[in-house]
Amino acid sequence: MRHRTKTHLLREEQINDLLQRAEVGRLGTYGEDGYPYILPMHFVHFDNKIYMHGLPKGKKIDNIKFNANVCFEIDEMISLLYEEVENPCDVNTKFNSIILRGTASLVCDFNEKYSALVKIVEKFTPHLTHKELPEKMVKGTAVIRIDILDYVGRYYK
Repeated sequence: MRHRTKTHLLREEQINDLLQRAEVGRLGTYGEDGYPYILPMHFVHFDNKIYMHGLPKGKKIDNIKFNANVCFEIDEMISLLYEEVENPCDVNTKFNSIILRGTASLVCDFNEKYSALVKIVEKFTPHLTHKELPEKMVKGTAVIRIDILDYVGRYYK
């Protein structure tokens, strides 16, 4: 297993493609209670950062304020590889994945928040890109930015 994780690395363009294509990533934070907390989040990737949005209060916000070090994971399961397999333990999965580490922060700058929210609209609801985002909505939405420290992309086919 260890050998495969070193030899089955996604190329930079494959990583960038998956970051653009994927709709959901999993944000891992660490809480004051000493436990990790992982939740699925819609996201966009631009300027070598991950941006997510949500409510301005809650466990993920509390955890980020407590400890800004986070992990973010994206994956796509392409298929199960079970043809001609007789032993259930030999079934494998065709997949792509990215695991990144970074520092999360709440975006306070209005222009940066606005830009991130526009990118989110472009990605998830492109038919609404002609609509102006109300200032009150932008101010009332939490935007989380992950400044990426490092990442690795892996595949198996």
